[in-house]
Amino acid sequence: INVATISKIEITAKLDENNKLTAGTRINISPGMYDIQYFAGILNGTDWVTGFGWSGNIKGAGFKGEVSLFQPKDSSLGNGDIMFSFGTDYAFKNSLYLQFEFLYSSIDYTFSSFTDFYFMPLSVKTISFTDYNLFTQLSYPFNPLLNGTFSVIYYPSINGIFLGPNLTQSLTENLDLSFFIQYFNGEFNPSSERQKLTVGFLRLKWSF
Repeated sequence: INVATISKIEITAKLDENNKLTAGTRINISPGMYDIQYFAGILNGTDWVTGFGWSGNIKGAGFKGEVSLFQPKDSSLGNGDIMFSFGTDYAFKNSLYLQFEFLYSSIDYTFSSFTDFYFMPLSVKTISFTDYNLFTQLSYPFNPLLNGTFSVIYYPSINGIFLGPNLTQSLTENLDLSFFIQYFNGEFNPSSERQKLTVGFLRLKWSF
């Protein structure tokens, strides 16, 4: 018989420049082959947050997900929002790694362009700009020092897509150089022209 045991308890808190409090606690338990977490707290001084997540596997494929509930402090109970995600991943014997995820959010997004979203301060409530998201990613090490990744996100609500290829080259044992491209294409307003945004980055990361 597998008995669930508490393996970790975390408590965190912070104040932003406007003295708005973000704080929370998380409890991890391990019933059988799964890790499950429960969390609760307050976000930016405005929303009570609670939820749970899980991580495990089914016949060698990873299976994980999370449910979060946001209840505004100044709103009656039941007028909050829910965010739900689940996904699976699998690593093949040739080191090819595949990942699939689905995200749903009931939050009412008001973005009118990709730049509205891309250059705004982000929080867990603004990790997307549409209600439904379908994510796919594949990763493959071309050699021990060069790894490539290609990501795709489909946004049904705006008939949009995100493409994100990147390459990471290991320069030394603790120094990596990465090149990223991020391409967005979608229809925020069906009566207007499709919007596009392309950005690129170079990242030099030193691990110590």
